[in-house]
Amino acid sequence: MKQKRNRTRQKQINLLHTGVRKRHSRQQFAGVILWSTGIMTVLVAVAFGLHLAIGLVAGRLLFDNPRYALKKIDIEPEGHFSPHDIRKAAGIDYGQNLWTLDLRQVKTGLERLAYVSSANVERHFPDRMVIHLTERQPVVKIVGINTDLGTRETFYLDRDCVVLKPRDGDAAIYPEVIGLTNAELEPGMQLDVATLRRALEILDAIDRTEELHNSISIRSIDLSQPLSIRMTTTRDLAITFRLDYVDQQMVRLQRIFETFVDKQQRTLRTVDLTPNINVPVTFYE
Repeated sequence: MKQKRNRTRQKQINLLHTGVRKRHSRQQFAGVILWSTGIMTVLVAVAFGLHLAIGLVAGRLLFDNPRYALKKIDIEPEGHFSPHDIRKAAGIDYGQNLWTLDLRQVKTGLERLAYVSSANVERHFPDRMVIHLTERQPVVKIVGINTDLGTRETFYLDRDCVVLKPRDGDAAIYPEVIGLTNAELEPGMQLDVATLRRALEILDAIDRTEELHNSISIRSIDLSQPLSIRMTTTRDLAITFRLDYVDQQMVRLQRIFETFVDKQQRTLRTVDLTPNINVPVTFYE
């Protein structure tokens, strides 16, 4: 009986100690949380203060410093673009702080110009900016309807089928694209015409083949047929191309020139490369 009372008393003492330990643990945990919160608050305050201080120093040393005011803008290549148009498109002007300029935004603005294919912008401290422009080069011309004026006008196209407005004084002669009736055009737009893209690929292939490049000068490109492209040279030679196997057609055309023009000294009138075999060829007598 006495042993039983002793065990009961011991259990009560153990329970009391356990409760005390739990309360002590909770107090310790609360203290740690309070201490951590205090430290974090101090760190945040210090960081905020440093941010303000750094911003103030940077503003005085960099962003508000007249030493870094833009004084010179170099445009490469020179002479092809108006400096005023470049500054307007880029959204920049003299006197702006070089540190505050958003080069990505400047690049995007420049690449909206019709004759600019790509742009690269560099800061040269303390007061100079260099702009490198890659120009779009016209390769063909096309007569279409000006969407702004509703009149028929002549436009140029580059290798990417981007519409370009002829520059003043441009007297270059380009092959004329015909067969795209009532095409509505405006500078900067890109024509999505499969036969046109293939025609430009054929022009590239002719330029890459030395003999053909020296023998053929294209005057017009007829896209009126959906499955073929008819090109007429300045010597009134009409060549009909199919839309596929461009490289193979260049090989066949080169052989025709070697056989009939170089060796037999004959003048070609028409060449039809659309059949798989037995290329039809006619001559001027």
